[in-house]
Amino acid sequence: MIPWQLFVAVIATLHSTTSAEQLPLKGPYTPYPWIHKFASLGDSYAAGLGAGSRIDWLCSRYNESYPNILHTSFLGHHPKRTHQFLACTGAASTEIAEKQASALQDDLDLLTISAGGNDVGLTVILNNCIYQFFMAGEDDCDLAIQDARERIANKTQLYKNVTQLFDAVKPKMNKDHGVVYVTGYAGFFGTDDELCNNVTWAVWKAVESSQKSQYLTLDRRVALDSLVRSVNIVLRQAAEAAGPNFHFIDYDAHIKASRGRYCESGVLEPAPNRRELDFYEWDTVDTGENRTELQHETGDDVPKGSFEGGIAERINKTLQEHPDWEWDPDKGFVNKSKTGVGGKGEEGEMGVVGDTISWMLPDSWKRVFHLRPRAHALIAELILEDLRSREAGRRKVVPDEGPGEGEHAELRR
Repeated sequence: MIPWQLFVAVIATLHSTTSAEQLPLKGPYTPYPWIHKFASLGDSYAAGLGAGSRIDWLCSRYNESYPNILHTSFLGHHPKRTHQFLACTGAASTEIAEKQASALQDDLDLLTISAGGNDVGLTVILNNCIYQFFMAGEDDCDLAIQDARERIANKTQLYKNVTQLFDAVKPKMNKDHGVVYVTGYAGFFGTDDELCNNVTWAVWKAVESSQKSQYLTLDRRVALDSLVRSVNIVLRQAAEAAGPNFHFIDYDAHIKASRGRYCESGVLEPAPNRRELDFYEWDTVDTGENRTELQHETGDDVPKGSFEGGIAERINKTLQEHPDWEWDPDKGFVNKSKTGVGGKGEEGEMGVVGDTISWMLPDSWKRVFHLRPRAHALIAELILEDLRSREAGRRKVVPDEGPGEGEHAELRR
């Protein structure tokens, strides 16, 4: 049997790597033999948009996402464990309940959920307050923030949505020991100095005089981080109300402590490849990734309704209304030759081909504001840490029942 100390060391190694290649645990050691059925629901933060290698196209699931590395590495070797990886980029809580929760197997031992960001309009905020993919002025940003605040504060919106989601998964859990981990979000910005006050991530080089570029001012960063904390409060409250087998995972303070946010004190943005950075910028390249493919190729078109699809839709609309606008060369390029490819889609939009939307930017743009592999490893560690603490007082040593491993003693319930 692999010593427990070695298992912990492997976990620490995984957290420190930013490689797109996984480091799977191998061998007979099964620290959680009671976890036979594992499933993961959620949005792009659970799907792991951009982290590692893509393992699914329609929902943009990636192999360095925290659900996938929990199954393939962190939970240890278990030949009988299955994993339903159902998380899908762009999904709001109601869609997760309707499409993902309904597809769950029965008698689940472990379930992870990431939900809430799309309920409060994350993509709209990123457009109106940060990148301005589609003509957004200063008032549009303030309105988007206010709308998000109202959705968070209104008990009939975010809280109700996630509560209904939690209610939908309860019948799917093992009645004796099934456990659900609800993962929150982390603040995107450092708020300790004003060095980013004159930084803009607006993408268009030439805009109308009425469309002023948004800047990463201290006030703006404080407001956006406050939204994240408010979402986390609602998620924690809903998880606590759902019952003793629901547990909230809050990694926000860890990201802050490791200086993993944009605009950390003393950092002049953009700084896309800063070692401590836990979120993707448009020029971020992880170890082992192909810089040319990410920064100089547009790659495949993207699914409608996805996070990437929201960006593509806004770019298409802007170029339809302002075909002469030029992309800021410091932020890559826009391939105008793909505008309107395929004619009109089902809803009459230009640039729509069936269930996809034309993607005209470097591939690296598809994952902005999403977690890098190191942050996914952190979330997996926190889940594992909670599992260990909850199991510590209830474990006992019994002979292993696995075929060919009768000489080993394994930890079981």
